[in-house]
Amino acid sequence: MSNYPVLLFHSIDERDLLSLKDLGNIRPALFEKLIVKLRKEFDVVSLKEAVRYISGETKPKERLIAFTFDDGPKSYAAHAVPIMEAYGLPSSSFLITDCIDDRSIYWRYLYNYCIHKGLARKLAGFIHDEYKADIREDEIISFSRNHYDKTKNRCIVERLLESVVPEEEYRSSEQGLFLSLEDIRRLKENPLVSFGIHTCSHPVLKCLSDEEILDEIAGSLDFYRSRIGDDAPMLSIPFGRLFMDYDERAIATAKTLSIDVVLSAYGGGNAEGQPLYNIRRISVHEGKLEDGFDTFIKTLREPAIPLEYREKEKKLAELLSGGK
Repeated sequence: MSNYPVLLFHSIDERDLLSLKDLGNIRPALFEKLIVKLRKEFDVVSLKEAVRYISGETKPKERLIAFTFDDGPKSYAAHAVPIMEAYGLPSSSFLITDCIDDRSIYWRYLYNYCIHKGLARKLAGFIHDEYKADIREDEIISFSRNHYDKTKNRCIVERLLESVVPEEEYRSSEQGLFLSLEDIRRLKENPLVSFGIHTCSHPVLKCLSDEEILDEIAGSLDFYRSRIGDDAPMLSIPFGRLFMDYDERAIATAKTLSIDVVLSAYGGGNAEGQPLYNIRRISVHEGKLEDGFDTFIKTLREPAIPLEYREKEKKLAELLSGGK
């Protein structure tokens, strides 16, 4: 049985930005070396084509692989696309739509900036004030994901920008984090590029109300329809861990908006005939490449679904079918 891997990248950036530090950024030179190796081992296809193989619409192909990029970083246009274009390889970018043109500040980037700026203690203090929880500085990110509250998170961001890291200072230091409207206008004309949505603000969907989930997905869809195309885009789930970062409500909401293809991010390959509401992806960062390209590529030939997610996937299917 074919087992199609879909890779998940984030930024491909050579800048030393604190917002990106330790968040899966890959240096462009290393990324290009990886691309060269992968194209020798696999047939690189667009995500849309991969979905056609997975759905059974197209005859199975043995060595298929597809590339996706989350968040919509500026480096997708500056580095990733030019490198992949040089080898004729397609890719898909999933946008945090409120952050286009750096209009909104992505909370996860701001938290990361504060941690690497030596401001973790103050950030932990703000988290304590909002959540009434004592956490260590090294628990900030995990706690913020596992206990995410949109209102509390917004208050923490506002306090950081008001009293710890002035917004003007942050924007000046970390400018050009996200794609601009002009980048998108130019890239959407590129036949090797496609876009999808990644919600408006990159929240933890499992921690939101049904109405908030709808607002996040529908708002992102509105941006796509007004700036990119009138088709139904694919949806990449923020963080992407099933029943940790999202649940059946996100998928059900996407379906009400005519979005049938949803991507997760907890690993594993994809088989012909599996549900399109759960396209699994394998996250790629420099840590995954420390043992060498050959070792990493070997894991892609038969990418196993993490054991803890097998039962979760069964539960998801039951919930979406109404328990039948």
